[in-house]
Amino acid sequence: MPKCGACGKFLTSTGAVACTVCPIMFHRGCLLVSETTNISKDWACPECKKKSRKGDNSSTPVRGISGNISQDNVPREVTISSPCSSLSQTLDIKSGEESIAQELSRQLVTCTAEMRELRKEIGELRASVLGFSERMDGIERRLEIIEQRQKPTGVEVAELERTVNLLKLELNDRDQEALLTDLEIGHLPEEKGENIIHTVSVLAVRLGVPLEERDIVFAERIGAVQAVVSGGSPGGAAPRGRRVVVRLARRQLRDELLRAARVRRSVTTSELGAAAPPHRLYVNERLTRYNRQLFHKVREACRRFSWRYSWTKRGRIYARQGEGKPACYIRTEDDFIRIFGSDKV
Repeated sequence: MPKCGACGKFLTSTGAVACTVCPIMFHRGCLLVSETTNISKDWACPECKKKSRKGDNSSTPVRGISGNISQDNVPREVTISSPCSSLSQTLDIKSGEESIAQELSRQLVTCTAEMRELRKEIGELRASVLGFSERMDGIERRLEIIEQRQKPTGVEVAELERTVNLLKLELNDRDQEALLTDLEIGHLPEEKGENIIHTVSVLAVRLGVPLEERDIVFAERIGAVQAVVSGGSPGGAAPRGRRVVVRLARRQLRDELLRAARVRRSVTTSELGAAAPPHRLYVNERLTRYNRQLFHKVREACRRFSWRYSWTKRGRIYARQGEGKPACYIRTEDDFIRIFGSDKV
């Protein structure tokens, strides 16, 4: 791409003026020529015009040198300034200055527009950042509110624990009420193919409370089978039989059997015709799992602290230190700690 001979910048394909003498091209603005002005076909640049005015002096008539003219009176070099040349130089300088000013003006306008666009983009970016900052602040505030709501205080935790413990006790009491017609028989020998209902009926007769089959709702052993028993083990003592759970049709029958079992504590397995070595039979109320574990701890504590009595009545656990002492009702672990002073037995 050609450059302007005046300002030295690149020229476009349109709006340029070319010299007909030399191949140099110029901006119209650098020549102070408007876009609508027609350029003549023989237009020449200022430099070519200066060169065309100078020529040889072959057509100038030769003058004779007069003898009375002294050689010293003639100056050796005479410089004559042409008015056209000075005007051309002035025009060139002015056109260059104007072209530079126009180019600077265009560049300034372009820079101003770019700066304005940049400021606009920076403003939009700042607004976006402020918007995101406000959103983050809002999210943090909501998170703090949620954390405060979900973070219970010590009072709330204690209240919830009391409520849970109370509900557990109520459920345990209801489960125990459902077992008011149940009995639990321990150390009853277990044999293969045995008839538990018949065995329970025989035991009831031995205790002095005859039962009919309709009085027994169900009778079964509970717990995991320890071994296959057939009356004894040849290598040692026979494994203890699993506990027998009996549900009677009426609570009155259960209470009569419990009273009879407390009176006749000497009933053994030999009176039932079992082939195993004789063992004492235990007939007790059936307790829930929680009450059974708590009663076991109470019995161990009574042995440790020399309390004489511990028993159950209608699913409730009692303990007494000795004759003439009041009976203590133990319902929870807190009652156990309050009475015996420690939950470790």
